[in-house]
Amino acid sequence: LMMQLFKAAKADIATDAIRTEDENNPKGYYELEAVKGIVKNNAFLKELDGKTIKIVAPLVTFIDLSLEYRVVFMIRDLDEVLQSQGKMLGKNQQEQQEKFRAIYSLHVEKSRQFLRANNISFIEIQHRALLEDPETTLQHLIDFCSWETPMEELKSVIDQSLYRNRKNA
Repeated sequence: LMMQLFKAAKADIATDAIRTEDENNPKGYYELEAVKGIVKNNAFLKELDGKTIKIVAPLVTFIDLSLEYRVVFMIRDLDEVLQSQGKMLGKNQQEQQEKFRAIYSLHVEKSRQFLRANNISFIEIQHRALLEDPETTLQHLIDFCSWETPMEELKSVIDQSLYRNRKNA
């Protein structure tokens, strides 16, 4: 969803389209294969100046600190992530989910600490808030990213039917 918003905002997105849309993500993944190897080699980031790139929380701490970044940190409800991953992987084992819960929480907090410690400008966007209160949440995103895209155009990207792993509040 976040990358779809960047696309709607006319951002230059770094993607190789290797991982295409599927039933789990019918609007696509917007990933760059090089990101998977960022732990060993982050030199590719120098070639992406001014571009938008998707990096998952566990890999954020491996970015090249000689470059400048503005990070949009999308935070999803952990129970919803577990439910989604369970469906994607065909697993619903309590023990694995508890391990994942601990690891996920650790990565998110470690990423926050890394961004703060290195004075990297970032904003946290709650996935659920984006879906439940899009105008308020999008306004924060518009302000942070300096987007000129009209609110209605951005709101049209949000497809409630794709929020399939909703946890009841």
